[in-house]
Amino acid sequence: MTQITDLAMLQEAIWENNQRPHGTGQAAAAENILGQAEALGPEAEIKALFHLISAYEFSADRHKMLVPFARVLRLWDQDPTVFDHSTTHSLFWDFKWVTTGMLDLPRVPLAAIENWLTEMDRRYRLAGHTERAVRMSEFYIADHVGDTERAQRAFDGWLAAERGEMADCHACETARQGEFYADGGDDAKAVRHWQPVLDGQQTCAEEPHRALARSLLPLVQLGRLAEARTNHLRGYPMVKGSESLMHSVAKHIEFCALTGNEARGLELLADTPAYFQADGEPEPRMGFYAVTALLMDRLVALGRGDLRVPGPAGRSWTAADLAGHARTEALTLAGRFDARNGTTSVSERVRAGLDAEPLLDRLPLGLRAVLPVGSGGAVPADGAVPAGSAGGSDGAAGTGQDDADDAGVAPGAGAGAAPEGDDGADGDMPAAVRAALDRYEQAKANEDLAGMAAGMSEAIDHAGDAAGPGWRAGAHLQLSEVLAAQEDLPGAVHHAYEAVAWADLTDPRFAVAARTRLGGLLMAGRRHDEAAPVLEQALTDLDPSPEVHGEGNLVQVRWWLGECAAHRHEPAEAARHWLAAAQVAQHWPEQDDHAMLATLAAEALERAGEGLSAELAYERAADLWAEVGDALHQVRTTRAWAWAVRNRDVAEASRIMTGATRACEAALADSTDPGELAELRLQLPETLEQHARVIADEDLDTGRFRGLHDGALEEAYALAGRAESLLRDADDVARWCRAALLAAELGVESGSVAAGLDLVAAVEARIEGDEELGAFGGHAGWIRDQVTT
Repeated sequence: MTQITDLAMLQEAIWENNQRPHGTGQAAAAENILGQAEALGPEAEIKALFHLISAYEFSADRHKMLVPFARVLRLWDQDPTVFDHSTTHSLFWDFKWVTTGMLDLPRVPLAAIENWLTEMDRRYRLAGHTERAVRMSEFYIADHVGDTERAQRAFDGWLAAERGEMADCHACETARQGEFYADGGDDAKAVRHWQPVLDGQQTCAEEPHRALARSLLPLVQLGRLAEARTNHLRGYPMVKGSESLMHSVAKHIEFCALTGNEARGLELLADTPAYFQADGEPEPRMGFYAVTALLMDRLVALGRGDLRVPGPAGRSWTAADLAGHARTEALTLAGRFDARNGTTSVSERVRAGLDAEPLLDRLPLGLRAVLPVGSGGAVPADGAVPAGSAGGSDGAAGTGQDDADDAGVAPGAGAGAAPEGDDGADGDMPAAVRAALDRYEQAKANEDLAGMAAGMSEAIDHAGDAAGPGWRAGAHLQLSEVLAAQEDLPGAVHHAYEAVAWADLTDPRFAVAARTRLGGLLMAGRRHDEAAPVLEQALTDLDPSPEVHGEGNLVQVRWWLGECAAHRHEPAEAARHWLAAAQVAQHWPEQDDHAMLATLAAEALERAGEGLSAELAYERAADLWAEVGDALHQVRTTRAWAWAVRNRDVAEASRIMTGATRACEAALADSTDPGELAELRLQLPETLEQHARVIADEDLDTGRFRGLHDGALEEAYALAGRAESLLRDADDVARWCRAALLAAELGVESGSVAAGLDLVAAVEARIEGDEELGAFGGHAGWIRDQVTT
């Protein structure tokens, strides 16, 4: 790290460290910054101390923030004038973190925590802050020690107190308040309270991350299983590996343990090896050990106590070994808190979690959910369903939460054939199943979708245990296809989840096809966060060879994953998927997909700040569109290429824009399609206007154009003038007005003042008396004012 010698360098160092991921690395850098800041005087020391407190808060070192905060408080008492507005705010804001943060440290006496609360109350009153944050902190203390009456009083006071600048953000308050309702047994009220956070109306750095995790079991207990699944698939990637969100990771593991997803729970446990470390913060580590013990107990109950599992470093663990160790660790930590608090409430809560019974036999998540055999073998060849993995239904059909208007995934896309074998063959089925399948086939012959859906649904219901996993997988997927064709997207998604769950038990290749189909249905419903982990699993297992899944499925999965990444505002990741898909598609006889993927990748690379790579991708995409004969895409992509080049080389960008104009003119001369001709006639003036703007930049301070090279304003005026003339007789008067005013403004700036004012007058005459076009009058008047002033 560069030596810090003044406040400006200190601020720069703090800014740079804030760009690092939260965690112990950031906290260590903050400690280094403080060490250098101390020599610069109290103002620098205060800024560095608050930076260190913030770094500790979002790491596993949260317990360490007591020391720097006490130093800040001493500096305040010595001379509050050293604090500016920002650091004064931080002092009172951090009081909340410190007061309640000590609850997580059993070595801090409860009396000391109460004293800090009293001190916080006193200082808040003196500073004129409302008591909302004080009552919230009191609630945390009372709830932790199990004083239910005091907790309720403090909770009511928290809600009743006026919000002030020291109140936690809306998202954090809503999330914690909902948890209080859930802890009190009112799951419905809790979920209603969380809704603004879950819907994204209230967000912050750690929300909806925590609310999504908190909502999982309440939603399951309410029977809202599709929402619980969505919140798990959406929420876990937000908290994966986070030091400060260990509680939330633990809730996802608990959800898996209680919904028949023990295999998924093991995956999550393997993602978080650092959580087992002995020097971690006691309270979240206690919760993590508790859910680990719960998950291990489930494996033991399933007869899998010998299974090798991830655990604390230094030895190998079986599920049975880790179950005992984790339970002991969790209860030992709980005992330390109880000893400090003088109550048994923490141990009681931990024991209740340890002894929790499964809420469901199985909730399909669309992810691989089969436990390895022995110490890590494959699924049994006969596809037998492991104990605890069969039965159950997630109740997703008919929830109405999906938009059926977007069920545009073609029936059969990516589905492949049903798994082979005599697993529940028709001849072995009960008569009621055979009769239902006959009705399905008859309806299929008559193209009766409703009859097909009814027949297959009856067959599945009547088959029961007589059907093996392979038959069930195929039947559910066929029903999903039919429901998608009926535009019943919720029902289609529900049965696709079932198909994936059963296929995982019998045929890995078919499972990939079913998972791909499920991902496509989720994408059709714009459920990107839910689709992403499903598609990532499919990508991991997909074999692009022609005799298995084929390159088409590989490209499609990559394409969708790129869309998911773009939805998450991760353009570099989106570009990675689209470029990988384009590399496969470049060998196909038809190049439309290759061209579109190259275009998407170029746009993503540009958003990611990869300018040169974006330029190359745009150039390649424009060439591909020319090769396939799609003039409209060629022109639009070429324009985007020119804009990508502009900041680096205006002359090159202008040359590229000229190429876009020529391509548009050539297509207009060659095309015979009326629809294409109409669109090209609009794209030509659009291209000319964009060319004008590429070489004549608008000054943000004055609003006036300036040329980016000698003669640029005159050239831009000529381009805009041609665009105006092309639109003069068009039916879209507003479109002509925009072109005319651009030409007028450029005419005035380039010296053709009279011609520019003529265009202004023409616009004013054209819009006179038309309220819808009245807004153009302001722009016209502004141009006239530039001449007179």
